[in-house]
Order: sequence, then C-alpha cells, then structure tokens
Amino acid sequence: MTFEARGRFQARPEQLWPFLSDTHRLNRAMGLPAITLRPERGSDGVRAIGEYAAGPALLSFLGQIAPIGSRRATDERILRWLPRFIIARWVEHPFEFVTPLHYTVRRDYFWSLLDLFPFREARLGADLIPVSDDITEVRAFAEIVPRNALGGLMTRLVIGPRSCQAVLDQCAVFERHLRGEVPHPFPDLVAETEPERAPPRLPPQVEGVSESGSPGVLAPPTAWDRLADGHVAPDLAERLRDHVLRAPDDEVIKMRPFALADRWATDRHATLVAFLHATTAGLVEMTWDVLCPSCRLSTKSASSLASLGHGSECPFCDVTFEVTNDRQVEVRFTVAPSVRTVSDRRFCVGGPMNLPHIVAQIGVAPNDSAALDVALAPGTYAAVCRKTRKSALIEVSAAAPSDARAIDFTIEEGNVRPLAATVTPGSIRVRINNRDPDPVGFGVDNPGWPEDAATAAIVGTYQEFRDLFGAEILAPGLQLAIQRLTFLFTDLTGSTALYQRIGQARAFRLVQDHFTLLGTAIADHRGAIVKTIGDAIMVAFGSPADAVRGALAMQRAIRALNTDGVVDPRRLLKIGIHAGPCIAVTANEKLDYFGTTINTASRVEHECQGGQIVVTASVREDPEADRAVIESAATIESRRTTLRGLAEPIQIFALTPAD
Repeated sequence: MTFEARGRFQARPEQLWPFLSDTHRLNRAMGLPAITLRPERGSDGVRAIGEYAAGPALLSFLGQIAPIGSRRATDERILRWLPRFIIARWVEHPFEFVTPLHYTVRRDYFWSLLDLFPFREARLGADLIPVSDDITEVRAFAEIVPRNALGGLMTRLVIGPRSCQAVLDQCAVFERHLRGEVPHPFPDLVAETEPERAPPRLPPQVEGVSESGSPGVLAPPTAWDRLADGHVAPDLAERLRDHVLRAPDDEVIKMRPFALADRWATDRHATLVAFLHATTAGLVEMTWDVLCPSCRLSTKSASSLASLGHGSECPFCDVTFEVTNDRQVEVRFTVAPSVRTVSDRRFCVGGPMNLPHIVAQIGVAPNDSAALDVALAPGTYAAVCRKTRKSALIEVSAAAPSDARAIDFTIEEGNVRPLAATVTPGSIRVRINNRDPDPVGFGVDNPGWPEDAATAAIVGTYQEFRDLFGAEILAPGLQLAIQRLTFLFTDLTGSTALYQRIGQARAFRLVQDHFTLLGTAIADHRGAIVKTIGDAIMVAFGSPADAVRGALAMQRAIRALNTDGVVDPRRLLKIGIHAGPCIAVTANEKLDYFGTTINTASRVEHECQGGQIVVTASVREDPEADRAVIESAATIESRRTTLRGLAEPIQIFALTPAD
C-alpha cells in the first residue's frame, strides 16, 4: 500500500531540512512510540534490530485514531502503567538520504507477538522539492506491507494517510518557527516541561516536573546565583538556568556547550565556562564522550579523562578503534539528578541529523548500480564503502573543468575505485557500480570533525578548566594527537642578573607581581597556563588570534608595572608564539603537551629582545591573528632564522609594541 501527502511551505529546502530530518524529535512530535535499538551480528555483518514495547505501541496507535495528542502518546507518566513486553522486532536498514532534498528508511518486521503488530514491512520518507527561491513542496510518503487483513484495514483507513499528513502538519509548524511566530520548531515537546505562562525569571525555588512525572525540589537559589556571582554573566546564567529547567528531556542530556552557544547566539568560551561553573555548583554533570570515527556518535562516556581508557568500539559500525585523536573526545553535560529527573528515550537513531557529517548515502544491491545527485561546495570529501570503511577522495575545486560534474565509482572486493576524483562545485552526479556479491552501503562524507565540538584539546586551553578541574588528567600512557593549538612562552630579560643586582626579596616580589599581571591577561584572552618554568610560563591557546592579543595585553600590563626604577619594564618581558600540531599527555599529574610545535615556540622566545613579541609564519597564516598583528601598530621586523634543534630555517616576525 502506498500513501503520500503534499504541501507547499514558504521556506527553502536547506531551511526545513534541519527540522524535518531530525527524525528523533519528529517521530516524538508525531506521537510515535520510543524504540530500543541493538546490534546483531549475522553472516552478512552487523545489522540493527529495533524493538517496540507493547504499551508505547498501543498508546501511539490510539493517538492515531483519537485526539489525545503527541504529548500523551509519549508521556512517561502514562506509559509506566502500560505493559512493557516486546510486541514487534524489525531490521532497521540504514537511512538513505541526500542533504537537503530526500530521506527514506526501510524496516522489515520479522517478528510480532501473536501476529498482533499490523506491519510486515514499511518504507517511510520525505522529499523536499524546490518550487521557487523561497517555496518548497514537501512530499511525505509511506509504503507499507500489512501483516494481515486487520493490519491492512488499519493501514488503509488510519495509519497510512494520517502518518503522511502528520509530517505536513509538523512542516507547517516549522514554517511558523522560521517566520518567528513560534520560538521552538517542536513546541509540543517544549510544552512537556514548560508552564503555560512561564515567568520571565524563575522564582527562587520552584518545583520541577520531568517527563517522567517525578517532582523534585530544584537546587537552592544559592547554587544558581553562584553562576552569576562574578563568574558568569547574569543573562547567560539565566539562559542556562531556563534551558536546564524547561527544555525537553533529550535537550538536557549530553548537552554540547558550543552547539548551544551557536543556537543562543552567545559566546562559545563564555558558554562553556558557564557549564564548568554549573558543574562545580552541582547543577549539571560533566562527562567525556568518545566518538566513533565512522558514525561520529558516542560509543562510551566517562566521568573523568583518566577513566576513558585507550580504546573503544562502535557495535553498529562494527569497528574497534584506539583513542588517538583529540577530536574523538568531547566534553558534554547532563542535568544533575538532584536538579531534575529526566528520561533518556530514543525515537529514532539513524536519521540524517544524527549523522551531519554525511552529505548523502545509499544502498547498492549486489552486482547492481545506483546514483546520487548531490550539491557539493568547494572542499575535500570522502566516497566511502560502509561495509569495509575503505574510501576514495573527492576534490571539489573551482579550478576543475566546468563540465566535470559526474563521477563513476566502482566497488570491488570492498575497494573504492578510482582512489581520487576532481569535480567543479555545484550539482554533481555520483554513480556507483557494485561488483561485489553482497549489498553495500555507499556514502559521500565530509571527513572533517564537527566545528561545534568542545574537544578535550580546546577545553584544556581554558584557564577556568585547569583551575576548577586541576585533577583531570589522561589515562597513563594515553596520547591524544591534537591537530592545531597555539603555544606561548614568556621569560624575563636578565632575570639572573636582576636577582643579584636588587636582591632576592625584591626580585622575587617583582617576579610574583609579573606573574599576577600575566595570569590576568591570559585568562582575559582565553588561554591557560600549562606550567611555570622558573621565571617563565608556558601557555596554551585555542586560536592564534587569542595568543597574539593576549601577548599584546601582557606587554601593556608589564609596561605599567611599578619597578621602582630598578629595571625598565618596557624591556623586561620576552614572548614567543607558535602554532601547530602536538600531543596531549599526562606529565607530573597534570595535562601537558609535547612535540615539535612546543619546542619551536620555546625556541622562538629565545629570538626575542626585551619588550618584543616574536611570532612565526604559522601564527600569521591565521587571518584573524594577522589582523591583530597589523592593528597592534607595533614595529614589525621579518627575518628567517634557524632555531636550535631544527634543521630548516623558519620565518619569524619580531613585534615591538609602540611606546
């Protein structure tokens, strides 16, 4: 049986896609039952087995024929009284989709208790068809094979047509959200925890009720007020508080601070700092999640870096891997149980929004072919055989011939050929010829990791993290390769002679005063002191621009230092900066960094005259850092030099700030 519903909406496909392809929240908003998904190994590899419990499935069906609403159909307070035995099992095939135009999923229901479940097979999906610049036609479709006569009747009269129409009804809500008429794309889910008329500020102490219906007195007001007590801006503290108390359950589990900052239009650094302070206040719990290098989903969580271990496995991707890349470790936060009881239920796992690094994917039958029409921006992509995880490179470049708009890939013995192809940006046809005797999944992936991930490397450059969680260290022997960090080294000019000339007491006081000024400048510019080495410090920054601005602030602060005339503060401090890859390790019970980048940064500092900042070409390659250098109005001297311990000369730039 085939069903479809069509509707037109004032929005572009790329505007609707993030909501329509968020099948976890879409299914929930439509009142579908929660699922349990587990891997099962067979002769042809690992497959995903889904299960429905009887109670949720029954309540969901009642929601299709009676106006009880999606909230009640998925309400844990009702579901807890209904039977939880399994009524149906199915094979969940991987989603096939093309961002942002199409997705479909197929389920083969191979078992049903007493043949009660109405389906034997279902294929569901949606097409987003551009009509004009700002109009999109959405086609929601369902192809269902009933299990029996009763299932056929239910499907024809209720489930088929209503499931398609429910998608369009939700698209109408998305349209209103994009116009600014409703604050949330899934308002029914927010309403589960938000009062009908929420006050602009929450009362000092309120009763929180989660989706499970468990009341709990929220943390005393002093715990929340502590966030805004000199550590977190009041408006950001209030934003976080409102989210933690009012957002749907799934939005306060495994919260990603950078993603929330982008959504709230708040500063990423400030938002993560707010979460760190909320952790120490007992309002949220911090975990370190290890991400699968294939699907990018979390494979395990740990409450501390030290307990992460060296490896992990993803049962659905059927891959075991070593944790060697900092991008594989991300910090996330979940509301504390003392603040709010939440229910972690899944309504879909493999939808496109759970796999944002995948541009498109499709299944190809044995000895068959298929095609994908994808829109690719300039950059590098991977053409991946899902079964073997072998891949080829797709280079999208404006330098390619204008007619280079098609690629033919062949999969044979799990290999993808050719190994590389170059096309021009825009609409590209990718043809796949599967010569293997087994079906394969094929995808066009963006090989980069998400830019909105608060990785272990980035968090380690926050002084607030090192101050609040100084005991966080990597497991013994674990080394994380970090793609790029910026390191700054400082030292005092003639410090040994200074101690001899003015005496140890006065010199020690001067050194301590200088440490205090440097610490303030570093914290103000998003850096973290890794360690002190005598009168010198080693600092890590997440970006070259922050390092340059921090260095300029240090020199300004030192120039204002009262030295009682015993030393010229304008010639006192030397600073060297270099950016590049490194290794994060545990050394002396602290998070530390090693590698050529660190050695270079240290050697660069030795090229300084007192009062100067020396940066390498790798720092100025960053446009924002280069702009900071130019706008500083410092005198810039460029030269090539060979640093001790390095074979090749490098380009350095000596900055002398204006008096």
